Amino acid sequence: MESPGEFCKIFGATPRNRILEVFLEMRELDLALGDVSIDAGLNKATTYNTAQQLIGEGFILPTRKVGKIQLYKLNMKKPEVKVLIVAFNDVLKGLSEKYNRERYVEVEN
Repeated sequence: MESPGEFCKIFGATPRNRILEVFLEMRELDLALGDVSIDAGLNKATTYNTAQQLIGEGFILPTRKVGKIQLYKLNMKKPEVKVLIVAFNDVLKGLSEKYNRERYVEVEN
């Protein structure tokens, strides 16, 4: 299993959060659940079961089909998703600032 990203390190590396993290990272793209499974480091059964819950709650939405494969996207209109996006962006901002501080110290020495 892949190690969780920073979002999951802060909020918990549950299957739900791992899947949400993938959708948050790639929020502009339509994703197949098989690809989400790989990116989240989860088995397909866990991914499909958890994704069904997220679909039922309106966090992710089916968008289109490519052949027999259904694609999904983060529901950007859901208020809770907007909060998650802000939190995710704050996590990325914190990582960027940490990286820049560490890099600055290296260059300074």
